[in-house]
This record gives sequence, structure tokens and C-alpha cells, in this order.
Amino acid sequence: MLPQSKQQTSAKPLTRVIIDKELNYYVAFGKEKERPIVFDELEAFLQSRNLAEPEMYVALYADETVPHGEVVKVLNIANVNKFKLVIATRPSK
Repeated sequence: MLPQSKQQTSAKPLTRVIIDKELNYYVAFGKEKERPIVFDELEAFLQSRNLAEPEMYVALYADETVPHGEVVKVLNIANVNKFKLVIATRPSK
């Protein structure tokens, strides 16, 4: 389950990175179905997608139980590569 937030983005991310509660990583580009990926391949995947779509956004979907350090690892990849990243949340009730 995603963390809640009162702020929701209207950006249409083209690339999704998902971290589930078992710390499994999944990726998808555009309307593709999510597929598993190992963390060590994540940066290369995002770089290749950025070549295809330089204005892409990366949307990070992390279960609310995922340790902060796992999220920071993805944030670091985005920062080093200057990717635009949004952290996905579910609307607050």
C-alpha cells in the first residue's frame, strides 16, 4: 500500500519503478505491463528509457513498509542522472 498524501501530481510519468513490500523491484515504460528487475539493472534501464524519451518522468511507487534506504537508492539514481522523479502516493482519506 502506498503512503498517503494530500498533494497529488498531475504529471504523466512515462516510466514506473515499483518496490513492493518484499523489496522486489518492477519497472514499466509507457503503457507496458510491469516486469521484474534486479536493482543492479535499474539504472541502465532508466538510462535507456531516457534516451528514448528525454523528457520522461520517473514515478516511484514504494509500499509504505519499504525501508527508507531502498527509496533513497532510487532517488540517488535519479539525482545522478538528472531524471525528473515523482514519488507516487495514494490520496488521503
